[in-house]
Amino acid sequence: MPPTADLIFANRAYLDHNTPPGGGPPPPAGTGGLLVAVSPTIARDGSTTWIGAGRGIYDREWTDVDGREMLELPGGGTLAHRRLYFDDPTWEGHYAATANGFLWPIMHLVRAPLPRVTDYFPEPVLPARGDWDAFQEVNATFAEAVVDAGRGESCWVHDYQLGLVPARVRERGYQGRIGFFLHTPFPTIAIAREFLDNAGLKRFTAWLNGILGADLVGLQTPADVGRFRNASVELGLAERDGEALRVKGRRVTVDAFPVGIDVDATIQEGAAGELPGIVRHAGDWQRPLVVGLERADYTKGVPERLRAIAHLYREGHSFSYVGIASPTRQGVPAYDRYQAKIESLAAEAREAAPPGALFINTAQALPFSQVLGLLAAADVVCTSSLSDGMNLVPLQAVAVQSARPAGERGVVLTGQDAGVASAFAGFENEGLVPLDPLDHEGFVAVLRDAVEGRFGSISDRLVEAVRAGDATGWGERYLAALDAAYAAR
Repeated sequence: MPPTADLIFANRAYLDHNTPPGGGPPPPAGTGGLLVAVSPTIARDGSTTWIGAGRGIYDREWTDVDGREMLELPGGGTLAHRRLYFDDPTWEGHYAATANGFLWPIMHLVRAPLPRVTDYFPEPVLPARGDWDAFQEVNATFAEAVVDAGRGESCWVHDYQLGLVPARVRERGYQGRIGFFLHTPFPTIAIAREFLDNAGLKRFTAWLNGILGADLVGLQTPADVGRFRNASVELGLAERDGEALRVKGRRVTVDAFPVGIDVDATIQEGAAGELPGIVRHAGDWQRPLVVGLERADYTKGVPERLRAIAHLYREGHSFSYVGIASPTRQGVPAYDRYQAKIESLAAEAREAAPPGALFINTAQALPFSQVLGLLAAADVVCTSSLSDGMNLVPLQAVAVQSARPAGERGVVLTGQDAGVASAFAGFENEGLVPLDPLDHEGFVAVLRDAVEGRFGSISDRLVEAVRAGDATGWGERYLAALDAAYAAR
């Protein structure tokens, strides 16, 4: 029987209640990368507890006074769930100002000083004292929930928003295994320093010190591991201990665990997928079909992609493009400016498109069945992240395209600084091609070759590699490594 998690900590709940009890069935679980990855480690007998913030409109009406409830899991079984409630100012200081205004842009400074080499990527904004206090308060409340849970031999903390939790949990005398996994990339400290004054570096150091309270720190790629170790030593928080780190006499294991997907479930859902209405009702359109799907985040390199598409249209190439981005963090100035940039570039590409070439670029949330339907129909799936933790879209595309005959499958393009490019290096001639979105001429050349069919299509070997690194195996490897790290601490 595969190992399961005892306590799972995530910034958000497993699902949000946005309808009142009796107003219909509870909503389905989300489809974000964290939830997709973690779901196979949830025990179905109610022995796993998920602890997340209660941000749904009707959450309090579904839970008891302590925020607890039992959730029905897809496919049967139950999940013990606890929601932690915060007032809006505290949540804004924690999530909008500190986690997303400060930490999120820092996390993606992997290879280049992105605020200087693009005209839209924002510099990290030092959180005001009150916002940093709110971040600490939220993290402390999550840590206190370990004590309140009163059970479990392990707690597994997820992502940058809860970076202070591992150390806080340890300070509270928790004797079980403490794991942390970072779903984003980890930055190059020398590049991050370019955007951090003394106060900013102090905040970042405190955040990193919180993570080092874990027995096991998991990251997406070996490159992330190297950058994490370097930063921990350079900032005076740890000493090297072989491949591990030593923090105040305690051994902290740091290793790479590339996140995967549930391949069989993706294939099954993809078989019932359909194209979105805006494509189905567009009339006749030309192939090849280039598809871009992601959240509308400034880390995804959409402006660079639109510039490359417009370039090829002006060269005389004819192909259809469907780009759909799920809206995110609306009302945040950096995202509003980014959306304006995308709309301007999309208008230029649309004007350059030849007759018969369908061109769609829109911000909307699609049902997952339509996401998979588009990925299955694509001749070219073009993801262009400037940097990314893993990026599951290429893996989902490989899974659903495996249902097509080998010679009729498409090709997936991915930003070279996305985790998927590292985790699946060596498949450049078998359907997964890395590109540098910051190199316009290089981007154009790769996209040109893709639409002209010059790359090898998705191979059976790539499909099997994606299957071998699926979400179930990822969870099993991480939890086994957590046991080993705890024993060696």
